[in-house]
Amino acid sequence: MFIVILGGGIDLQGNLPKHACQRLDKAIEIFKQLTNYDLPSEALAKEGLQIADYQKNIKIVVSGKYSFLYNQLGKTPPTTEAEAMAKYLEKKSIPIDQILVENESQDTVSNAYYLKKNYFLTYKETKAIFISNKYHLPRVEYIFKKVFGPGYKFEFAGADQQLTPTEEKRLIDHQQELLDEIKIILSPMTDGDHHFLDGKFYTIDYYRKKRPDWVIKFVTQGK
Repeated sequence: MFIVILGGGIDLQGNLPKHACQRLDKAIEIFKQLTNYDLPSEALAKEGLQIADYQKNIKIVVSGKYSFLYNQLGKTPPTTEAEAMAKYLEKKSIPIDQILVENESQDTVSNAYYLKKNYFLTYKETKAIFISNKYHLPRVEYIFKKVFGPGYKFEFAGADQQLTPTEEKRLIDHQQELLDEIKIILSPMTDGDHHFLDGKFYTIDYYRKKRPDWVIKFVTQGK
């Protein structure tokens, strides 16, 4: 099984925003629940088990280079979101051999594309829990089910988000606008045919469209 954490932005100093850390903390919580990470070794030993027996089949996958909006700004962060997230997990004592790093994707659609192409198919994995913030989940669920198609068993978990009602509404409305656009773009695509996306990233009009200043600030400064 994979626990997949979708990138939530990174600033020009290489710092992760609060909402990205909330996703990581949610992943750590789920990882520990699934692996009985906090059970004392004596309790497991009574059943003839080791903690490693629970952990070995579960990988945490951190996904994201940095937003394609950086391309419009002509700037580049000093590290990728995925690399920064991996370091965060290591500092929280997640075993390094349980972490996989996907650092090519620059938006949610390419998250799905590169994860499927380079990780799920390579590892022959069909089960995963995807983690993002709650306002993002409707778009995540649509995109991943569309790109992956049938044959996969997915769950979607939303990290808590400390937002004002105004901030939350603005994010939800923006996510719905993006979802409506993505549904149009992916409508000719057969479910599961990720090759439909070959060569389309960051070149079609969807990626060239100017985003509101607050959106650019959100993904480049986390606020």
